Amino acid sequence: MTAFFGFRLQDVFPLGALARALLTFVAVADALLSLQVWLLHPHRHHHTAGEMAIFAVASMKLLGALLLAAAAIYLATRPKRAFRRIVILLAMLAALLSLAASQPVLLAIAMTDCLAAFLAASLWREVGEPRASRLGWLLLGAAVAATAWLFLLQNPNQRMGFLFVVVLGLAFAAMVSALALLGRNSPLPSTSTTTAAVHLYRSHARSGVSPFGLMADKRHFSGSDRSSFLPFAYRTGSALALGPAIGETDSAARLEDEFRTESRRRGWRAAFYQVPEETALRLGGAVRIGIGSEALVDLGTFGLEGPPMAKLRHDVARGRREGVSIRLVTQTALDPQTRSAVQQVDQASARSRRLGEMSFSVGRRDDPSAVERSFGLASDRGGNLVAYVTWLWLPAASTMILDEVKRAPGAPSGALDLLIFTCLEQFKGGAARASLGLAPMTGARQAAGLAVVEGVLTRILGISSHSPGLYSFKAKFNPEWERRYLVAERLYDLPAVLAATLLLHYPELSRRFRELVKRPVRLAPPTPTSSGA
Repeated sequence: MTAFFGFRLQDVFPLGALARALLTFVAVADALLSLQVWLLHPHRHHHTAGEMAIFAVASMKLLGALLLAAAAIYLATRPKRAFRRIVILLAMLAALLSLAASQPVLLAIAMTDCLAAFLAASLWREVGEPRASRLGWLLLGAAVAATAWLFLLQNPNQRMGFLFVVVLGLAFAAMVSALALLGRNSPLPSTSTTTAAVHLYRSHARSGVSPFGLMADKRHFSGSDRSSFLPFAYRTGSALALGPAIGETDSAARLEDEFRTESRRRGWRAAFYQVPEETALRLGGAVRIGIGSEALVDLGTFGLEGPPMAKLRHDVARGRREGVSIRLVTQTALDPQTRSAVQQVDQASARSRRLGEMSFSVGRRDDPSAVERSFGLASDRGGNLVAYVTWLWLPAASTMILDEVKRAPGAPSGALDLLIFTCLEQFKGGAARASLGLAPMTGARQAAGLAVVEGVLTRILGISSHSPGLYSFKAKFNPEWERRYLVAERLYDLPAVLAATLLLHYPELSRRFRELVKRPVRLAPPTPTSSGA
């Protein structure tokens, strides 16, 4: 994997985020100091219920301080417009408390911080989710009211101490919940697959991942002119677009810019997965990572002749000697018996997929889609299905896209090679090219290193060496290689974007992690010890 960085100062060293954090922490620190000075002021002769509650939980002050610090960090690192209002309110509260405590220095700091937050509206540019924001303000108002009641209630009954502690705890919980709700991202305006999107796909889609943009796990971001759309999905605070926008060229380019702008405004980290080099250059951004190359076969010149095809010739001949037979049928032509056999092969191959079923940039058989799908079926001498592949039709580019590739354990040698070769031969005349998908490749010089990587994937992750997702398998078909990129806007967005890419491709990981967390810890019974007489 190769990375190209076009650094900008704001991408690598986020001055706006630092200024926002400074204003937030100054407001929080000034408010806490002013409150402490006010509580210790010598002219105050009455104790409040709030003080009683704080003294009652003094043994937990370290935990409270950590929780308060975590809330302040969250407040400082999320540029939500609601959080700017909170910072201004905190600074105003600090000014009132410092004024009551006769602290001119703290008063000046609070007023300066309040004025700076008021003028620096551009530091808090993100909007929140409307419904969550309304509930968040309601909870925050309740928390403020309960806290104010505690600190305004003077000379309370000592026997009510437990009640005051409960009220203070509930107020703190309400405040934390309010911050979480106010920090929630607003969803991007989007739709599921529509008739208009299918029409645009058939007339304009040219990327090898475009068919998967019509699958059920994608949303579609569309421009105002409705002449293009961009498939995407959410994870880990990131809005990850799959491939370039689909539609008229100028409209698609504008839509990609609109997607980034709207994502920033709503708090999402916009990124583009598996885009061609021309799209990556047009998008710019702080980070462009070469994630691999798409293997494209020119069907007009494809054949078994020549030295580069020696390996494939050998494997195809071996499959024929093993008596493997091939059929190519459309999805609608599959009879119930064949569908059952396909399901059995899928279930048998699933045992080796330790990360679960893959999605996002690949499809699923049971996923309803408007994309025309064909099945390549390989059977042994006894007529038993031993392998199958699925192909998706990309009409605007006259290209067949390889999708599912499944091989049953114990399938004859060369069955998969013969299956794909036969499919490519039968596509001649009906399609100009065939895409074998993405391979983690940077060039022929890296082939030895890739072989090592493939070995690691096979042993650790359970990815079969027969999978056409690997470079060595696809290279046998002597394809042309076209670079594909992951584009993120800022360098510090990259960890979250990479995590989103992993979780979107392997959605089972999230479920397995939740099950692991919920799994009870079983302690081994103590070993009995013998005591001497």
